[in-house]
Amino acid sequence: MKTQNENFATAIGALAALATFVEIAISPKPGLVDSCGAGAHKDMDWALFMASASALASYWEEQALEGMRCAESGARDALLAKLRSRGVDMESAMFLATGGVNTHKGAIFALSIMVGATGICLSEGDCSPDNIFSKSSEIISPTMANEFANMKQKALARDEASLTNGEKIFLRYGVGGIRKEAMDGFPSVRNGLAEYETALANGARGNDAALSALLHIMSVCEDTNVIHRAGFDFWRGEYMERVEATKKRFDSAKPDYSSLLELDEFLIEKNASPGGAADLLACTLFLYRSKIPDINNASQKLGQWRSHDESWKET
Repeated sequence: MKTQNENFATAIGALAALATFVEIAISPKPGLVDSCGAGAHKDMDWALFMASASALASYWEEQALEGMRCAESGARDALLAKLRSRGVDMESAMFLATGGVNTHKGAIFALSIMVGATGICLSEGDCSPDNIFSKSSEIISPTMANEFANMKQKALARDEASLTNGEKIFLRYGVGGIRKEAMDGFPSVRNGLAEYETALANGARGNDAALSALLHIMSVCEDTNVIHRAGFDFWRGEYMERVEATKKRFDSAKPDYSSLLELDEFLIEKNASPGGAADLLACTLFLYRSKIPDINNASQKLGQWRSHDESWKET
């Protein structure tokens, strides 16, 4: 029989798993895989993403438990290493399910940090977004500061062969991507969450509120996926200009998808996929559902999704 903490972790794990499934279903997402198409990708589709999300689903509960255990033991400094160790297992499960295709690597990193932080917040009895943002930053900041310094040392030693694409982008352009996002307490998710809630309050369906949130995230996040595929100058210039223009045109309360489809065609032509923004959208969807004023009502919260999340089926 599960303990109370394990039951809470199960609920948080379910929140995270569902967020990954819902993110896949949100459509039409410019340049991204969704139920309408493969976006700028030639090696993956909606079914592959569903297989990947299914392979990851059972792991999120353990990430929440790690956060709760570290909070109770006082060993919070060890949490990131534990989350990363589990993240390696999750990547192996993902690659096994997808035949070696990277569908969710960024989401595994970002959402694991947020789920672990939520585990801490559950132990403290405060699952407010502000507290989750704060704990996320506390979990990762000391280690990431050291890792950014180590990247510079590798560059000085001309050890570029050991650098990842994200590390090379940081050294060349000073863009920290998802690591810097987490260090700063997920400011792009904060932006996306505010837009998502505003859109829902104005009468938008869940699918369309999420699309509006995605555009807002795209307009502010450091998306190393776009930079890697299409170049830094493109990301800072034409990409941002087109995203801003689409954001102004798209009204989630009275959705006309033509602007999103035009942006989709443009990104496909440029081979640019805002995968980093998609990962942060999954975090946004998770965080929206993690507002549990009373942690004893965690499982009850799971029944409150249908009103917003089933609307994507009507798209």
